[in-house]
Amino acid sequence: MASAMPFGEHLLTVAATRSDHPALRYKQESISYGDLFRTALIAGGNLRARGLEPGDRVLVVCEEKLPLLTCHLAAILAGGVSVPLNPAYTPPELSYFLSDSGARFAIASGGPAEVIAKLAAEQSADCQVLDPYALLDEQGEPLSEPAFSPEQDAFMLYSSGTTGQPKGIMHTHGSLAAAVSALAECWQFTPDDVLLNCLPLYHIHGLSFGCHVALTTGCEMIIADRFHPRNTMRQIAEATVFYGVPPFHYSFLDRPEFPDAAKRWQQLRLITCGSAPIRPEVLPQLEEIIGRPVINRYGMTETHVIASLPLDGPKKQGSVGLPLPGIEVEVRSKEGELTQVDQVGQVWVRGPNLFDRYWRKPQAMSESFDEAGWFATGDLGERDADGMLTLRGRLKDLIIVSGYNVYPPVVERVINSCPGVRESAVIGVPDQRKGERVVAVVVRDDGELTESTIDAYCRERLVDYQRPSRIVFVEALPRNAMGKVLKRQLRDEPG
Repeated sequence: MASAMPFGEHLLTVAATRSDHPALRYKQESISYGDLFRTALIAGGNLRARGLEPGDRVLVVCEEKLPLLTCHLAAILAGGVSVPLNPAYTPPELSYFLSDSGARFAIASGGPAEVIAKLAAEQSADCQVLDPYALLDEQGEPLSEPAFSPEQDAFMLYSSGTTGQPKGIMHTHGSLAAAVSALAECWQFTPDDVLLNCLPLYHIHGLSFGCHVALTTGCEMIIADRFHPRNTMRQIAEATVFYGVPPFHYSFLDRPEFPDAAKRWQQLRLITCGSAPIRPEVLPQLEEIIGRPVINRYGMTETHVIASLPLDGPKKQGSVGLPLPGIEVEVRSKEGELTQVDQVGQVWVRGPNLFDRYWRKPQAMSESFDEAGWFATGDLGERDADGMLTLRGRLKDLIIVSGYNVYPPVVERVINSCPGVRESAVIGVPDQRKGERVVAVVVRDDGELTESTIDAYCRERLVDYQRPSRIVFVEALPRNAMGKVLKRQLRDEPG
């Protein structure tokens, strides 16, 4: 069941009981729970000594993962709100985050530190810029018996901003504890697990699904600075759990040594895929080589993980499974009625895992929640008779052709099964007569593949309004750091 203990208290309780046990492996160094949290508590005390007050936002912008994670923990334990950011953000993006968050501290290194210091001066912002390495090396008194409440703000991540300016998504100690406890229960984490984490730590997947779950269950985590097919395949042999995103799995399948490497994954009990849908046609080959199912799941920055395929029991191809403990899911029609079995509608969720609010955006909150506390995810899905949820794309990506609904994943699945296609993305573009028309953006495996071949293939498998009116060939689909296809960019420039 979800933890009733605030997140910060949960962290410190586990750290005290696992003090001598390894928490992290990073760059050949093993760091115990005792050493990790001793450093974080001293750094938190030094933040307090510099004037950090409860609720102050702290930007954390580090290229290396260990200082990022430790400073993130320090900010939370000190009563602040950690705001991890991608160090690759441009100066205009950093300017927005600094201004919108009202951060009083920025823990940053290298280029971002210089940019933020300059921006803070230009904005006349009351923001101290601190070097993470100096902060972590500084001697001082550790925080003494820090106290936390479930309602207290803990950390904030910004949305990707695909439909406008990014929104700050605020999680409290209560929502964060509930979310990570539900995921740990669903995926059966124990202190004996070893999690391999190759994901960015400025994203909900790597930071919260990964680090927060690991640190509140007392297991060991191997942190890799980045995904590298050969190195990652070797490291998985040392792990019991590996979190992946679709590009990771595609890279494995491209490597001739993958089948031999997978034979050495004897300890691996759980391998997942998330952040973006994996192409269903590659799953059988992937799972045959690995020798175990790839657990699909569904989550958002606002909600953490909503649903997951069960570790034990039936696995429905293409489904994201059942809701996690304590989480309710409904699928509603555009009129707000509950849909029938296997009928597509918008996915709504409710539970203690939900974020507290959009930072300084009350209108966005009122537009996203109903009076009963249900959150509109913006995702389209359907549930079968067993309650299994299958996603059908984003509501904003729904294409309406002459009044007919076209779900991009349905069309993409057909195109991706065409010989010579590596992957595709389907978008809708305005049409004066039909409202919208379907355009397919395709990456080829076979350079001789033509538009007419794909068109003929689709004519045999799709009804007329679903078929692409245009096919555009590209070298690669634009993606964000987590592998999600940037369909907004494709709509702006379909080729």
